[in-house]
This record gives sequence, C-alpha cells and structure tokens, in this order.
Amino acid sequence: MNRYALTFTVKPGSEPDVARILSGYGRPAAGSRPDGPALLRRTSVFLAGNRVVRVVDVDGRLAEVMAHLGNQPMVKAVEEALDPYLEEPRDLSGADGALAFLHRALLPVVHDRRTPEHLLPGSPGDAPDRVGLLYPALPGRGGRLAELLAATRVLSPDSPTTLARTTIFRRGDVVLRLVEVRGSTGDALDRIAAAATRHGGGGRLAELVESTENLHGTEGFRSFLARISLPLLTDRRTGVST
Repeated sequence: MNRYALTFTVKPGSEPDVARILSGYGRPAAGSRPDGPALLRRTSVFLAGNRVVRVVDVDGRLAEVMAHLGNQPMVKAVEEALDPYLEEPRDLSGADGALAFLHRALLPVVHDRRTPEHLLPGSPGDAPDRVGLLYPALPGRGGRLAELLAATRVLSPDSPTTLARTTIFRRGDVVLRLVEVRGSTGDALDRIAAAATRHGGGGRLAELVESTENLHGTEGFRSFLARISLPLLTDRRTGVST
C-alpha cells in the first residue's frame, strides 16, 4: 500500500465554502485492479487556513487512482465546484492538465515509520485515528525541519505505544506530519511533545519554525502541537460508510 499527500491553497475568505464542498460529498467507489485489491483504501481531507491537504492510501500508483476517481460523476462535480476558489487555476479536463496539477500539488514522503503490531493496543483490524500537523517552517528551512522530525524518535524500541504510524511529507517549506493513533490522540501528542523536548530538541525546532510558544518545555510544545493540528473535514475508508 502506498501513501500520498496532495496540497493546494484556496482564495482567502472562501474557506467556509470550501469546507462545505469537501465535507458534503459521499464516499466514492474504491475501484479495483484486475484480480487485485481495491485501489483506494483511505482518504483524509484537512483544511488549515486556506490550505487544503489530502492524504490518500492506495494500492497501486496515484495516477491510477486519480484516473479512476476522475471518471466518477460525483468526484468530478466536487472538483469542478472547487475550481473557482483555487488560488492557482488548474485544468483537470485532460491528462496533461491533471498530471501538471499532481506534480504541483504532490508532497513527497521523506520519512515513514510504523510501530510493530505487538506494541499497539487493540487488534490489527482496528483502524487508527489520524492527526495532521502542519509545521510553520521559516523561509528556506523546510528541509532541515523535515530532517529533524524524521530523526526524532517518539518512543524507545519495544515500548508499548498508541502511535501506530508516522509519515512526514515535504515540498519546499510545506512540511506535514501525519500521525496515526490507536487510542487517545491527546496521549499521543503528549508523547510527541515529551520526545521533542528531550535533549534540547525543542530548542532546535525553535530555530526552524514560526512560534510564539516556549518550545523548550513540554507544556509549551504541547500548546504548539495543538495550534498546528489540522481540522479534519473527512476521513473515508474502504468498506466503511463515513
């Protein structure tokens, strides 16, 4: 299974309309590969200010899934409804325009860490909750920020945890951290704050992000995480009506 993130911005002031469009459509058909699993496993959509973030889990290549979704009238209607609100125009009517948008919107994965199943609560079939963290990188420091996040271990090896998976995406100074939690998301963010402030990590982060919080201490860092957490508009999984 592959994981992708896409992001684009909408015109300031249009956020309520964009939120309504993105949260109001039904669950699209997952599609399938010949004699294989569903193409689309899970889609989560976040909205932070005027930035939209989509995270998709797919079996196969993203282009296959986008082609499948582009043939569904419901999805086409949603994308067309969004078009007037985009800061940067796009043309999804042809393959070239769709590929150009994907190239511009894609956030490459720079780090992906999974926790062994035996360290997690519940059963393997329990789908984790998702928390999106959009780090406000200072200009030109997105690369160093992504490296710092990737190098920070939240837990010791073989320690039980609710943190099921962490994926870090980055393009330029747009740095996204997707955390999957099987249990309390608040406890998971507490763990991240404690790990980040251990051995001066908060001070190193303070040099790379815009922040008014005290990142040297756990309480200030926890407040920072709360501020950069992305509101979740939709979270749809294959075989689950949500």
